[in-house]
Amino acid sequence: MSNSWREPTVRGCGEGDIRTMLETGNLGGKCADINALFVGLCRAVGVPARDVYGLRLAPSAFGYRELGSNPASLKGAQHCRAEVYLHAHGWVATDPADVAKVMRQETREWIKTVQHPVVAPVYRGLYGGWEGNWVAYNTAHDVALPGSRHGRLGFLMYPVAEDAQGRFDSYAPDDFRYQISARELKA
Repeated sequence: MSNSWREPTVRGCGEGDIRTMLETGNLGGKCADINALFVGLCRAVGVPARDVYGLRLAPSAFGYRELGSNPASLKGAQHCRAEVYLHAHGWVATDPADVAKVMRQETREWIKTVQHPVVAPVYRGLYGGWEGNWVAYNTAHDVALPGSRHGRLGFLMYPVAEDAQGRFDSYAPDDFRYQISARELKA
């Protein structure tokens, strides 16, 4: 994954189209792209892996501004992570996309090494774990929505709506209006 990078200009979380990434040699993207690439590379060498789609619910416990969200307004807080299956441990969490995000966006400079003091803690923490400010809700690909007239989705991570003119742009939460919020429940 050292040849992939976070590309902030990609819309939403990206498309997760690893075929195009590999054919073009453009290994930049966002979480759906970088984690899909990681999953594809794992599968190519016989290691079971899967994308996991969800939502950031709270600020980052690492203290990174780029890895958290505002629970009062979670529109745009969607995030994809990955898991690999290791026989001795079962499904193991990993998040190469968030490591790349810290490298590219946490400071004004683009950090190029995982040994950098800003990156090292998240690099250690997200290969074999996930930050607890996130909830997963599916691992589905090639999703056919009931009653949809507009084709399958590559994955389901954003709200989706359609009208007679077509499908709304889920990557434009200020145009396709929706609200998602969360609050902590005390036990």
